[in-house]
Amino acid sequence: MSAQRDKKFEKSLDVLYETWKLVRSETIARLGKEDAVHIINFHGNNWIDITNWILSKYNREEQMNIVFIQFIRLFKEIYWLQFIFHNANYPMVYRNLRYVLEMIAQAYYVDCKYPILSLDEQIGKIMGMEKRIYGRKLVKAVLCPILNLDEKGFKEKFQPIWDYLNKHVHPSAKQMDIVVEEDFSSLVTDSFNENLASCTV
Repeated sequence: MSAQRDKKFEKSLDVLYETWKLVRSETIARLGKEDAVHIINFHGNNWIDITNWILSKYNREEQMNIVFIQFIRLFKEIYWLQFIFHNANYPMVYRNLRYVLEMIAQAYYVDCKYPILSLDEQIGKIMGMEKRIYGRKLVKAVLCPILNLDEKGFKEKFQPIWDYLNKHVHPSAKQMDIVVEEDFSSLVTDSFNENLASCTV
């Protein structure tokens, strides 16, 4: 009897999320197979190649640092970005991208400052710095030295990207406008929109 109730419960969940399959089908039909799975194909395959390279070049002890641990987490994020995209939640794709950017910047920042610390100690350093350096300030502190950028260069090249991603993280009229202009109904339902989808890919 319990198994029967469980199946009935699962069926009700399938009905609740039935639109997801329809939106995914429309995404594939309208964008084509290549663009419809671009996120997992391109970024997922790059992640696999980089991970294989790291595993072949560095021993187990060297892999136990915050950058590699956070990089390992990326595959799950990429996998979910693709799923979110297929279900037409385009603002959430940008929201998650900002999270990923800050997560990797944070790991790199700590590893550069404290390269000889153990993984546990590096995590401790992150806990200590989270209220002092985060968000744009953190990303800027990481990208400027890597790309040899000054304040002006960062503002020109990366500030617009950061600002755009930020619009989707915090509740904002600008973010709502982006969606409303294209497809008002997508604020409350999961529905495919070719312009929003093409911009996201």
